[in-house]
Amino acid sequence: MRKVSVFIIAVFGALQLGAPVTFAQSDPQMPRDAGHQDKIAELEAGLRPAYGIAGEDPTVWSLEERMEYHNVPGVSIAVAIDGKLAWAKAYGVADKNDGRPIDTETLFQAASLSKPVASLTGLALVQDGLLTLDAPVNSVLKRWQIPDNDLTRKQPVTLRHLMSHRAGTTIHGFRGYKPGDVIPTLPQILGGAPPANTKPVIVDQLPGARYRYSGGGYTVLQLAIEDAIGQKFSDVVEGRLFHPAGMTRSNFDYPATDTNIAIGHRGDSASSMNGNMLSYPELAAAGLWTTPKELLTLGSLVARARKSGNFILEAPLARQMVPDSANDAGLGFGLNDPGDGVAFVHSGHNPGYSARWINYADGRMSVVVLTNSDSGGALIREILSGLGDIYGWRQDAYQERSIAALNEEELASAVGRYAFDPDAEPVAVVTREGERLWIEGALVDRSRFLPQTASRFFVTKGLNFELERDGNGRVNALSVEGEIRLVKLVDG
Repeated sequence: MRKVSVFIIAVFGALQLGAPVTFAQSDPQMPRDAGHQDKIAELEAGLRPAYGIAGEDPTVWSLEERMEYHNVPGVSIAVAIDGKLAWAKAYGVADKNDGRPIDTETLFQAASLSKPVASLTGLALVQDGLLTLDAPVNSVLKRWQIPDNDLTRKQPVTLRHLMSHRAGTTIHGFRGYKPGDVIPTLPQILGGAPPANTKPVIVDQLPGARYRYSGGGYTVLQLAIEDAIGQKFSDVVEGRLFHPAGMTRSNFDYPATDTNIAIGHRGDSASSMNGNMLSYPELAAAGLWTTPKELLTLGSLVARARKSGNFILEAPLARQMVPDSANDAGLGFGLNDPGDGVAFVHSGHNPGYSARWINYADGRMSVVVLTNSDSGGALIREILSGLGDIYGWRQDAYQERSIAALNEEELASAVGRYAFDPDAEPVAVVTREGERLWIEGALVDRSRFLPQTASRFFVTKGLNFELERDGNGRVNALSVEGEIRLVKLVDG
């Protein structure tokens, strides 16, 4: 058992630090029953792309061949059904250099999955009366303050803003620090002062006005937790969350102190980062080490808290973290409603690692997939597509789509080169071969550009596109997932 802050235990008491939440599983690598054993075998032979084409034979791969294809050395998967662990299994190696196998207790960098863990910790402190969700966060910050400007004078930043990525704070993500680097303090990181390797965190949008993902905002949350409690962030999370939940493996240690860790692998060749692992003092944004099983514990606890409350959160606060509608702002997690209920989810990527965490709000399912490769995201998408198809879940599940027949004018208008601005190099190129369109470039390897309508397209790997047209019907831009806008370049 890791050391737990005596101060935190004293504050929260024996009642809240009651019996750890555990899953009934005698062998950590074996499922509870043969039914799930069959489903494990089905998954291992049944990975799928995100989308299939109605009327065409579905594409199906084995897990082994897709790990090799995507160059992912190791992957760890865990599934919970109705709040209980159904199965957990690990595949591959922790480090390509030495071939050390991973197991279900191997720790992975969870990257941005740290954010909902930090948010859950902050909300637990709100419940305990040690933080206030809707008060100006500067009122608890002691070592650094959010710089005042016209925006913050109109609307001060609150914890709710920070947790929901609506604080208007800058800095999307962090670069990490190499071995031998001088690690900056939190005030240095937030102020952009040496040896920090990122710019200052400032507010340049009206707090509360709109969503913008901000690792900088979560670093402000980390400082607020430390300044309010007078303890290191890692100790607060350990005492208020990990210990009472029975999470004996998860930690925020940098450099890593555990010997059973998955080494990250970088680039197309998946080069081992052994000896060059990055540290993240921005713990709340990117610093979590964990296992899929332990994240399932938290996901199940949040779902249970929404129904009746528990030692982490009472139901009213849990329902603010995960509201009943996916159209509302969650606190820490992203919210989706794929058609079979609200799901609270998060993805993560640090150099060398990719991760995904899915939970249904009613508690019927939780899934975590962790990998030790830059290219793990593509593999995770195929694993979750296969799992959804097997278990009947719609979140991230395989989906068949019908293809529209386009006329000559519609086919011709889609062809072209698309870039971030008119003077930039193209990042996507759409070409035509007979009645079929193809897309390739920095965003996606050469793939069929499949029309659902004359304006809406997709690729089977999971990206969605929409053509923008001017008043005369000419295509002038390509929207990617509604988030990236690429202008169509004028040839000639």
